[in-house]
Amino acid sequence: MSASAFEAAGIHAEKDVAIKMRDGVTLRANLFRPAHGGPVPALLLRLPYNKDAAQTYVYAHPAWYARHGYAVLVQDSRGRYASEGEFYPLRLDGEDGFDTIEWCAAQPWCDGQVGSYGFSIPGINQLLAAHLSPPALKTAIPAFYPSGMHDGFVYVGGALSMATLGQWSVVIAADAAIRKGDMAALAEVVQADQQSGKWHPGSPLKDTPFFTKPDSLPFIADYLAHPSMDDYWREWDLPPRLDGIDIPCLHVSGWYDSFIAKTLESYETLSRAAHAEHRLLVGPWYHIPWTQQVGCIDFGDEARNFVDDYQIAWLDAQLKGERGKLDALPMVRIFVTGADEWRDCDAWPLAGTAAENWYLHSGGRANSLSGDGSLTRQAPGEEGADFFIYSPEAPVESLGGQSCCLPDRAPMGPADQRPAEYRNDVLVYSSAPLEAPLFVAGKVSAVLHAASSAVDTDFTVKLCDVWPDGRAINITQGIIRARYRESLEREVMLEPNRIYEFAISAGMACHRFAAGHRIRVEVSSSNFPHFDRNPNNGKPFGEDDKMVTASQTVFHDSLRPSHIQLPVVAGG
Repeated sequence: MSASAFEAAGIHAEKDVAIKMRDGVTLRANLFRPAHGGPVPALLLRLPYNKDAAQTYVYAHPAWYARHGYAVLVQDSRGRYASEGEFYPLRLDGEDGFDTIEWCAAQPWCDGQVGSYGFSIPGINQLLAAHLSPPALKTAIPAFYPSGMHDGFVYVGGALSMATLGQWSVVIAADAAIRKGDMAALAEVVQADQQSGKWHPGSPLKDTPFFTKPDSLPFIADYLAHPSMDDYWREWDLPPRLDGIDIPCLHVSGWYDSFIAKTLESYETLSRAAHAEHRLLVGPWYHIPWTQQVGCIDFGDEARNFVDDYQIAWLDAQLKGERGKLDALPMVRIFVTGADEWRDCDAWPLAGTAAENWYLHSGGRANSLSGDGSLTRQAPGEEGADFFIYSPEAPVESLGGQSCCLPDRAPMGPADQRPAEYRNDVLVYSSAPLEAPLFVAGKVSAVLHAASSAVDTDFTVKLCDVWPDGRAINITQGIIRARYRESLEREVMLEPNRIYEFAISAGMACHRFAAGHRIRVEVSSSNFPHFDRNPNNGKPFGEDDKMVTASQTVFHDSLRPSHIQLPVVAGG
């Protein structure tokens, strides 16, 4: 960090500022503040991903914020990079955030007001600190954040978020190995990074790098030892803490982010409580980067990253009382994929939204694009069921989706689904070409009436937009692990060949299906490596050496009307 360069730009910069926590552990931070003038509000970014990088792969440099009249403190989380202590994700993040916020407020360069920003883990750690009500914290900008470490992060619908966990593990493993002086583990990081995104279905889960080794990431083994939502996870669970948060927040996310559903659920809870002002900004972006090109779709110049300007408008209002720029912006600004435009709204969920069922139909062979599956608003009558075989040794390949962390390492973003739809173990249900546009915005869910020959299995659902040229672009997706069909807290195995009703959360969407396009629903039992393969053997999680091939049956008749439920906005 060249002090002379920053000074020439009017910025005072300090590296490795030591800040002692309540238990005596010292955390270190980089500080950027205006070189001249009196005290200013402080901005805090706390992260486990290296304070020297400061998440500038999506945000402007901290000096840019300092130039706008803020003192920016970027801190390495406990046990990461220059900070002391042991790293365990989110553990003590609330307390460390509280102590750092109050330390900032007591410095002569701070006017006593502190705001925070950051995305992913730095998104949720802001809210964990806010729950403890540090007096100096006046606002937060949590972005692209989960609601804890279990549902929606490590697990989704009871299935392991394999690509997300694998890629995230690689991201954090190098510093962990270096801190331990473990060069062998560091070599494994390099190997795993090269393998990341190329997991082979023939490899048992226990042999996947960082899932059980090396020991530099002991919490990964803890995560895998607790597949159910038990008391272990409640230490970091955000939903029960939301009611205690009473500061204004700007929530930021992207439709192809792995955490979009959980970010929006937290925003909805906080905005309903009305303890403070909450605003929402959602682009078409995936986790990293936030650009107009997302997967196979260029969403246009309108989709470029302008988050920094939005944050300055918010911060100036909350910390300086300058509301002009913020008051000119809407309470909710969302990007509508399909229409490729921003829509300004007063609230989310959008007014005029109603759940609309679209039912699965077929003549008994919806298998693949060559099948006879269809999708209509009309409930089914007497129809034959669809059958397919799910072999864990040959899972359906993930093509795009909502994942983490980098698009060249994990299946992320929009992608043409036809390579998967050619398979007979994928049921394909398509509507007729739409006569008028259909705008959906909100939670997507599905109900499948299905049976399996196995004692445990998965069912997957994917919502797609089929273009006139045949491209099938994924909008959102979901999965349910059968043993968790009743609750994520309790395992209940299947009775083979018995028919069950499976409720599947299929994520969030904000998409306009254009006239002439078709709505498509895919049903299968795997989406790999986005999710781990269910071995269908009913054994404890991770014991996948023995694979069981399952025969799956999906019903769609008057007594068992399988369907997808879309949040349709009136007037589209």
